[in-house]
Amino acid sequence: MRSRSIRLTIVIVLILGLALAALGFRSINIDLPGLPALEREGAGPLGLKLGLDLSGGGHLVYQADTGTRFEVTLLEPASLEEIGAATEGFRFGESGLALEDYQILPRDVTVEQREAAPEGESVAPGADPTDDGSAAAGADGSAAGDVAASDGSATAGDVAAADGSAAAGDDGAGDDATAEPEGELSGEPQLVNVAVASVFQIRTGLLAADDPRRTGLREAIEESLGPVSVFQAVDIGEPTPDQMEGVLGNITARVNRFGTEEPIIQIFGDDRIIVQLPGASGSTSEVVFADAASDIQRNGMMAALTASGYVDAEAERLDGRSFRIRSATVDAEAEAAAIEAVEMRVGPLESFTVSSEIDEAKALIGQTALLEFRERTCGSVDPVSGACYDPTDADLGLSGDDVERAEAAANQVGVGWVVNLQFDGRGADIFSELTRRIAGVESKRIAVFMDGRELIAPVARAWIRDGRTEISGSFTREEARTLAIQLESGRLQVPLKLIQESDVDALLGSESLRNSLLAGLVGLGLVLAFMVAYYRMAGVVAACALAFYAVIVLAAFKLIPITLELAHIGGFILSVGMAVDANILIFERMKEEVRIGRTLASSMEVGFGRAWPAIRDSNISTMITCLVLMWFGDRLGGGLVTGVAISLFIGVAASMFTAVVVSRNLLQLLAFAGLGHRIRLFTPESVPGTAPSAGGGR
Repeated sequence: MRSRSIRLTIVIVLILGLALAALGFRSINIDLPGLPALEREGAGPLGLKLGLDLSGGGHLVYQADTGTRFEVTLLEPASLEEIGAATEGFRFGESGLALEDYQILPRDVTVEQREAAPEGESVAPGADPTDDGSAAAGADGSAAGDVAASDGSATAGDVAAADGSAAAGDDGAGDDATAEPEGELSGEPQLVNVAVASVFQIRTGLLAADDPRRTGLREAIEESLGPVSVFQAVDIGEPTPDQMEGVLGNITARVNRFGTEEPIIQIFGDDRIIVQLPGASGSTSEVVFADAASDIQRNGMMAALTASGYVDAEAERLDGRSFRIRSATVDAEAEAAAIEAVEMRVGPLESFTVSSEIDEAKALIGQTALLEFRERTCGSVDPVSGACYDPTDADLGLSGDDVERAEAAANQVGVGWVVNLQFDGRGADIFSELTRRIAGVESKRIAVFMDGRELIAPVARAWIRDGRTEISGSFTREEARTLAIQLESGRLQVPLKLIQESDVDALLGSESLRNSLLAGLVGLGLVLAFMVAYYRMAGVVAACALAFYAVIVLAAFKLIPITLELAHIGGFILSVGMAVDANILIFERMKEEVRIGRTLASSMEVGFGRAWPAIRDSNISTMITCLVLMWFGDRLGGGLVTGVAISLFIGVAASMFTAVVVSRNLLQLLAFAGLGHRIRLFTPESVPGTAPSAGGGR
């Protein structure tokens, strides 16, 4: 008996140590070979994730991105400035219509060294150098359209580089790049770095089939920028209510895949979706100057950031040139303005990067759009790396609507993760015919595009007849999971664009949170005080078991992870009451055994044995109820219901363990320590004057 109790004590101590370690570190990052990576971090106490009602979070507003999109591929790359200037000068039809509210998204931005044009001039390919420059953007940078970086960020009249940094349309940055170095002859040619692209997309409002801006755009591009090899127009119409409901379901599945994130996601109006994510607020900006920065420059940087739209910004110096700025969430417009303002007021930058708590969710939500599979033919293939050069893509008629399931899984025949993909009946037929033709052909690929952006382009290694395939590529767990979510959820032809990003405060407010926590602590303290006062040492044991219970439940909340809202805390406190109830059942049975004259050790064994059926049945019935709530919550979209059911299920399971195992083991240890003959310390019952022999009873 004693050896078993000692072994059980060791197990309990190990569990307690692991739980304390999980709570002791705010962030956990464990990545062992062959096991799923474990990354946990929250903004709440002990690194727990708190919900919108307790800590606030990020607020996003998306709108259906309708209109006409033109996919353009030039034979020869043009600079982003040339593309923007040429597009601004386009006029169509007899009335001279211009493109309105358009945006240009380069797809393959690279940097080339070119000879700088004379100051104030900008000559597009094929244009007359002696022209008066009417096709170029004005000196004030007032181009109606945007030329955005590959990440989609843009500001009006700006030409953005591949990293998203923008050169103002007023030639502020261009003047520095083309200015003559001191001491050199004015006529000497100079080389400057220029961002160029051969593939780009032009987005406009919805254009009719006979609109001259639609029918004449290719010709205008060829006249201004050179020959075009690929030109394709795609219309995205106004979404239907059913499509918006489908997008809502897709977004919910992406950001709340395990039913524990507790976001608020709802449709607003006919074509907008509001997303509020707990804890996903605030941005971190890493600023690195080209030269050492003084405290005066630091102050100038903070003033420039504030003027650019930064709120609640706090700077931390990393070294002589680098700073880390924590602030409220920064959107793309504020980021572009900050880069320009800091360079103008303080000095040249080596890098300026912004990362937000909500970036991961934005990356998933922002790609809810048209998913397409295309057959790619490579002009040439590198025999060593297998890289595909000069590709051309052909439409297959295979889209996200044909995807039945996509999920990440561990690679069964190698290292890393893969994505298992399954098509429906129609998709399986198309995919079977495709893989029959291109299996083993190195010059062929299956290119997958989301919203016109390439996700992956794998090679077909075999003829897939049943529509079930595996995409491999040495993915990490998170890479495979993200790709699977994109493939599975990108089924509707309703692309979204982010139109608003901000932070939201805690819905309850800090005062309500403090009062709620205080009420919970007072209630728990009163319960523990009653247990100790009435059951004495047994009550102390129950208090220790409840402390153990609280630690392991909070650790489970962090490791799953569960986003805690006030309702979750209520479920947690409810399970605390059930844990106390189990101890009371045990102690009352012990009282009955003591009353008839059993020893303490015998009373504990019999009391636990007779109380166990009642504890088991009541807790299992509660756990079954939790499972039913989880089932209904998952199917009816009740994220809060699912989260509360999960938290209550964990609490009940932990309370059974602590009441029956931890409390019992502690009482046995106290009995073995020599307190077994002092029965009055463990029960309020009067002890008979004479007791039967050990193990006796009726």
